[in-house]
Amino acid sequence: MYLKVRMNKMMLNRRSRKNQQRSVVSVSALFVLVSIFILSSCKQETPVSATSQIAIIPQPVKTETKNGSFVIDSETILEAVGSDDVRKVALYLEDMVSAASTFDLKIDTVGNASGPKIVLEQSLKGSEEGYALKVSSDEIRITGSTAAGIFYGVQTLRQLLPPAIENKSKSVSSWHVPAVEIEDSPAYTWRGMHLDVSRHFFSVDFIKRFIDRLALYKFNKLHLHLTDDQGWRLQIKRYPELTEKGAWRTLNNQDSVCLDRAKDNPDFALPEEFFQIREGKKMYGGFYTQEEMKEVIAYASERQITIVPEIDMPGHMNAAILANPALTCVDKSGWGKLFTIPLCPCEETTYTFVEDVLKEVAALFPGEFIHIGADEVDETSWLKSSACQSLMKANGYKTTKELHGYFVNRVNRIVKSLGKKAIGWDEILDSGLADTSVTVMYWRAWVKDAPQQAVSRGHQLIMSPVSHHYFDYEPDNSTLKRVYDFNPVAGLDASNTVVGMQANIWTEYIPTVARLDYLTMPRMIALAENGWSKTKDWNDFSKRMSHHYARLDTLNIHYRLPDITDIREQRVFIDTAKIALTVPAGVTAVHYTTDGTQPTEKSSRYTEPFGIDSSMTLKLLTVGFGGRRGNAYTVRYEKQAYLDAVAASGTKAGLHCRYYEGEYNSVSKISDKDLKKESLIHKIVFPSFVRSNVFALEYTGLIEVPSDGIYTFYLSSDDGSTLQIGDRMVVNHDGYHGNVEKSGQVALRRGLHPFLLRYFDGGGGNDLQLLYEGPAIEKQPIPESAFRVIAK
Repeated sequence: MYLKVRMNKMMLNRRSRKNQQRSVVSVSALFVLVSIFILSSCKQETPVSATSQIAIIPQPVKTETKNGSFVIDSETILEAVGSDDVRKVALYLEDMVSAASTFDLKIDTVGNASGPKIVLEQSLKGSEEGYALKVSSDEIRITGSTAAGIFYGVQTLRQLLPPAIENKSKSVSSWHVPAVEIEDSPAYTWRGMHLDVSRHFFSVDFIKRFIDRLALYKFNKLHLHLTDDQGWRLQIKRYPELTEKGAWRTLNNQDSVCLDRAKDNPDFALPEEFFQIREGKKMYGGFYTQEEMKEVIAYASERQITIVPEIDMPGHMNAAILANPALTCVDKSGWGKLFTIPLCPCEETTYTFVEDVLKEVAALFPGEFIHIGADEVDETSWLKSSACQSLMKANGYKTTKELHGYFVNRVNRIVKSLGKKAIGWDEILDSGLADTSVTVMYWRAWVKDAPQQAVSRGHQLIMSPVSHHYFDYEPDNSTLKRVYDFNPVAGLDASNTVVGMQANIWTEYIPTVARLDYLTMPRMIALAENGWSKTKDWNDFSKRMSHHYARLDTLNIHYRLPDITDIREQRVFIDTAKIALTVPAGVTAVHYTTDGTQPTEKSSRYTEPFGIDSSMTLKLLTVGFGGRRGNAYTVRYEKQAYLDAVAASGTKAGLHCRYYEGEYNSVSKISDKDLKKESLIHKIVFPSFVRSNVFALEYTGLIEVPSDGIYTFYLSSDDGSTLQIGDRMVVNHDGYHGNVEKSGQVALRRGLHPFLLRYFDGGGGNDLQLLYEGPAIEKQPIPESAFRVIAK
C-alpha cells in the first residue's frame, strides 16, 4: 500500500516511496572498547561474564534481579519433559548454546537429571504466550503453558547472555547468566513484520535470517507479500507460467533508480545472484518453489512465527496478467492513471483462476490467514466490459466500487471454503464487505476514521499506518521514538478488537540485504516493544537499546546507527556558538569537515567540543563497528542579527488561510488561478472545506513572540511545506516526501513578525503540524493567541 501521489508519472505504484531526509548519528569511544572486548572474547576459551545490566527488549511485565548467577558449562544439563513442541524448543536452545561454546549442551527428556540444569517446563496455567523465567545459582527454569511461551522465555535467556552467544565460533567455555526472576506475557496477539519480495527478490537464506531476528524480539507473524506487478514469487503448479514468465523481468524504472543511487551507495546495487539469461535476454528476478517455501515455513514454525501469505488482488496483478492477459476485462496488461489494469471481477474465469491459486496457497501455508490485498484498484477498465455492465445491472450496482465489493466478497467465500480466514487492506471497508470475520489491516493514515469503522462493524483490526509503520520510508532522528510512541487504540471506542500491530517493508528501492537492514533496524526493535510490553518508557528503552547494538553487530546486521539526538540541520547564533555532540553508544567514530567537502574516514575526528564565531557548514560522517559507514549529515551554523519586529495596529486573532485545488510538486508552483476559498482560522489545521485529494494551503498573518531570542520551529508535513518569518526562510521542507519532521531556527526580537506557511498535498498525505520552542518555551504547538492578522 502506498500514498496515491503524483509519482504515477514515473509509472510507480502505491509503494513507490517518497524520498525523505536522512539524519545523522554519532559516536561513543566507550562503546568501541566494550564491543571490542565482547567480540574478542568469542575467540578465547575463557568464561564470559554475566551482563552488567539486564537490558531485555521487549520490556517484561515484571523483572526482579537477584544476587549471583548461573554458570552454563559442560556440566549443565538441559531438561525438557513434555510435548514434542517443548522438546523442539529444547533442541533450539541446545543448538544456540552449543554453536557458540566449546562444549555441547546435553538434553535430558526423562526428567531425572541432578546437578546444575536448565529446565523447560510446561504448565497448565498461564496465558498462551506468557512465560516465567527464574535464574538462580542452581538452575534456570523456564515455565509456560505452551511451547510458544517457553520459546519466548528462551529468547529472554538469550538476551541475558552476552552478544558472543550470537557468534557460532564454538569458542566460549562457560557462560554466566545473572540471577533474575521474570514474569511476562504480551499485550497484543499480532506482532508482525511484512516483507515485500515481489519488487526485489530475497533468498531463502536471508528470509531465515530475518525470521531469526523476529524471533529474538518476540514477533509472531511474518507477512510475505509474494505477488505484485513486478514479480510473482511463489510456484503455483497449476499455472507454471506464473513463475516462468511472471517471476522475471527486464529492468524497470525503479531498478534504474537503484542503479543510479548505487553509484554513491553500494547498498542500492542489484544483486548479481538474481540475474539469469532467459531466452537470450538478461532477466532479473527469482521465485520460491513450494519445497523451498515448506522449508521456510517449517523454520519459522520452530521459532513460533506464522507466515501469512499475501496474493494481492484484483489490482497489483500485472505479473500474472502478463502471463495471461485474458484475466482482465480488456484482455491486455498495462497501466491506468495510477495503477495497473486489474483482474476482471465479472468473468467466472477470474474466480476459477483465483480459486486454483488459493487452493495451493492454503495447502502450503498451515496458518489460519491468507491476505488477499484488495487495495489500490484502477477500476476504469471494468466500465469497458459488457459482462460488468450486465453484472451491475443485475445487482443494481451504481458504481465500480460496488464491483470491487462483489469481488472481495466472492474471494472471501473462496478463502473460507479452504478453511482459512481472509485479511484485506483497509480499502475493503469502502466496498460493501459483508463478512465481519475478515480482518482489516489499516494503512491509509489519511483516512482517519477507517479504524473506527472497522471496529464499529466488528472486524478485527491490525494497525500498520503509513504514518508510523512504513519502514521503507527514510528514517530520521525522530523516527525511532515515533514508532515507539504509537498508540494503536487511541481514540477507538472498541479497542478490544485491535489485535495488534505490524510494520511494512515495500522494496521498490530496497534491492539488498544491507539496505533492508538499514531501514528496518532498530525501528523493528522499537515496534517489538510497542507490540509486546504493557507499559512503556522511552528513556528506559533508549538505555536498554544502547546495549543491543553490540548484539546486532555480532549478528552482522547493518542497522542504522543511533542518532545524535540534539543535532539539527540548522543552528542559529548571535555572537559565538559551541559545537558539542552528545555521542550515543553504537557508533565508533565521527569525522567532520568545515570547508563544505564531504567527510571521509581520513577527515578530522570529533573528540571534544569546539567553538565558532562565524557562519559555517559542518558536515559529519558517522562510523560503526568494523568501520562501517553510517549517515552523512550537514549542519548549517548561521550567525544572525535579531530580526526586528514590525509595527502593527488594529490587529485581531487568527491567520488567513487560502485553499487551492491543483496538482503540485512544489509550493513554488501554487497559483492564484487555482484559489478556491479564503477564510480566517485560528491555528494551523486543515480547514473543513478541503475537498480535493491534491491541493495546497497558505497561512499568512503575523506571529507574536514574547521575548528576544532564538526560536526553533518544527515543521512536519506530507507532502511539501515551507515556513517563512519576515524575509527569512526558516524551514524549507518542500517536495514530495512522507510525514517527517524538519526544524529551523531564527533570531527574533520581541513582538510581531510576518508569518507565511505554505503546504501542498500530492495525494493521500493530509499531514501538517507546526511546533516551536524558544526562551522559556518548551517544544509545543504555537498557541492561538500568538497569531494575528490586520483587521480590515
